[in-house]
Amino acid sequence: MAKVIPFAPMPVGVLKRMSAPFMRYGAGFSKIMPGLKNKLESAGIDVDEREYGAIMVFLTIFYFAFFTLLFSMVFIRIGPIESLPKELQTGAGPIILGVIGGIVMGMMMFVQMIMYPTMLVRKKGRDLERNLVFALRATLVQLKSGVSLFDCMNTVAKGNYGAVSSEFGRAVDKMNTGTPVDETLEQMAERNPSHFFRKALWQMVNGMKAGADVSSVMSETVASMLREQKIAISRYGSQLKLLSLMYMMIGVIMPALGLTFLIVLGSFPQIKIDEMMFWALLALITVMQFMYVGIIKSRRPNIIG
Repeated sequence: MAKVIPFAPMPVGVLKRMSAPFMRYGAGFSKIMPGLKNKLESAGIDVDEREYGAIMVFLTIFYFAFFTLLFSMVFIRIGPIESLPKELQTGAGPIILGVIGGIVMGMMMFVQMIMYPTMLVRKKGRDLERNLVFALRATLVQLKSGVSLFDCMNTVAKGNYGAVSSEFGRAVDKMNTGTPVDETLEQMAERNPSHFFRKALWQMVNGMKAGADVSSVMSETVASMLREQKIAISRYGSQLKLLSLMYMMIGVIMPALGLTFLIVLGSFPQIKIDEMMFWALLALITVMQFMYVGIIKSRRPNIIG
């Protein structure tokens, strides 16, 4: 299923028509970002690179205008803000603040749309690697049972293997239209971001072209994936030692030392320690804990499954 454009207030078909006047700017973006075409295809976004660039420009202008109007109305409604300079409290000040807010929001949307295909490709790669070993094992068992490769792929396509099932489903549809198996596997390997998934497909293709038994090739592929799993788990385990030490610093040592430091400072009459500083310390520790969880998740290898 094709993905949608992020923060798009209208369907993709309408976006294509409304962004048509910006197509020349889209062509410029396609030259600046040479890998955009492959990323869009791999992410499943049903637009070409010129159309996506034009949509980026159109949505940036759209959200700039929308948030400029919204912020201007809000600042006019709430009246002068004493903390702002006097020049921005009267006259065209609210409109200037609205324009500044519109520029900031428009640029945020623009950056998000630039990063969106890459985010989808990475997510797809993680999903592929998470389910790859299980799908290959299921295929190997069926091949050794005498089932044809096409039927094995069809079974995996109907199974619950995430992105692997989706990719095999697309491959089965192509083979049903008359595309050779090896050519279909080559195309599938070229458009997918996962190194391990491409490696498995290329081994199958090379084995088929060399006339080798597909089941023996698949068996070696599964064994190779399992070795990769063991190496990834071992590497991840060694990284956890350092990460556990980091957690001790963030979750135990820093809060204890910070609280003790505030209590000592509060004993001096010249220094005033209020309740807000303790709440700020709690907020800082909470943010650092979430950052630590993010680091743990980013270091976890996808091939583990």
